[in-house]
Amino acid sequence: MLKDQKTFTLIFILIILLNIIAQSRDSTGLSLYVKPLICLSLAIYLFKQTKLASGFNKLILSGLVLSLFGDCFLLFAGGDVYFFLYGLISFLIAHILYSFAFFRDFKNDPQAPKLYGHLMLFVMGIFSLSYYSWIRDYLNDFRIPVMAYMFVISIMAILAGYRYRRVNGLSFRLIYFGAILFVISDSILAYNKFVEPYPLAGILIMATYMIAQYLITVGAIERVVVLRARQEAGL
Repeated sequence: MLKDQKTFTLIFILIILLNIIAQSRDSTGLSLYVKPLICLSLAIYLFKQTKLASGFNKLILSGLVLSLFGDCFLLFAGGDVYFFLYGLISFLIAHILYSFAFFRDFKNDPQAPKLYGHLMLFVMGIFSLSYYSWIRDYLNDFRIPVMAYMFVISIMAILAGYRYRRVNGLSFRLIYFGAILFVISDSILAYNKFVEPYPLAGILIMATYMIAQYLITVGAIERVVVLRARQEAGL
């Protein structure tokens, strides 16, 4: 059961709606105010709820801060290709930090079931290789950065799967689906940026991205390490 997320969830839904309005109207002025609120609000809420009592939460917070930089860089990506590259690097580091956080949970009990991790490994292996092969000819100078980014986000999603049975079910599901939405969001972004722009792409990218960050953040707040919980219960 979610602890007490209703008030913040309503606030974040408002942030989502404002960003979707800004995207649909192509309002750079509004985006300058509301886009930074996505990760800023999540970072503040994570800090308030957890006090960063664990290394896991510190890594998630660091990922949110890097994502905030990425959001700000991408605000100006339309006028300068280097801002897109800076944004890509910021999110690349954010995914690395998320990966380290998820790996911490895997290390808590390496012998626990690996069903969802193996499943994600299989799916992401096929998807990332196929998708990159498809868009590779459109990437030009971004071939290596995009390849590196796809590798890292795939690792992040795979490690999210390996949290299964190492943390409580709610935290696992929130972060697992958050990682999947992140992959979907970035895949749409890559197609729209490098292959062919299409209607509603911006809204789809923003919606999936914002929900992904929300799910990962709330999943971190709701996290309970299963092995530790068993030990505390004397089992």
